[in-house]
Amino acid sequence: MAIAFVNSTAKIITAAASTWSMAYHSSRTGGAAYFLGVGLATGAISVSSAGDNLGAQFTLAKRQTGTSTSAAELWYATNQSSASTRVFVGLSGASSGGLAIGQFTGISTANALGPTGSSAIGANSTSHGASQITSSGIAISFSRLTASTIGTVTVLGGMSQWVTTAALLRTVGLYLNNANESTVTGSYTTSSRAMHASVIAAFFDTAVAAAAGFRIRRRRLLGIGA
Repeated sequence: MAIAFVNSTAKIITAAASTWSMAYHSSRTGGAAYFLGVGLATGAISVSSAGDNLGAQFTLAKRQTGTSTSAAELWYATNQSSASTRVFVGLSGASSGGLAIGQFTGISTANALGPTGSSAIGANSTSHGASQITSSGIAISFSRLTASTIGTVTVLGGMSQWVTTAALLRTVGLYLNNANESTVTGSYTTSSRAMHASVIAAFFDTAVAAAAGFRIRRRRLLGIGA
């Protein structure tokens, strides 16, 4: 099944707190995967738990600390119920920031996570990104920027936005579907300068995951590798 972006929603957390929550989009597809981007305004704080109203738990894909005022994390949960309506996020301490949830269909329900990467810069720049990874399925990135006004965002590398700064200040979320294996960086430019903390991760679709499992089994049958 091909991966497809369904929708996203976002929420600004204005008051520092150690527990955040946000409602999902009103249109939900049973069996979809949810990707949770967490942008923290305090670099020393991290997410300790993430789950929905039905008790399903999210898994950490990647986190990156930037400056003392920025950190980014990407979490995911596959095969979600359409009755799941809200996400709850527990932090290691109080922080403000923002949450974004992207809904995608066609994500593998077993061994979904592929390669991951991240980057952070400590000087203001108009060039931003995560790091280069190899993806065959979908690559998803999430960035937290230090400036509330970053001007025009120009997405590079053929990626599309799953969350924009119009929906969530200081944030850029990108994705790229890959029918074939390719390299992805999650790169973009801004017309105003800022620092960033960015994460990127590849996720397999059901067809890619099944093919990968077949290759592993075949190698074992042939006595290749462990």
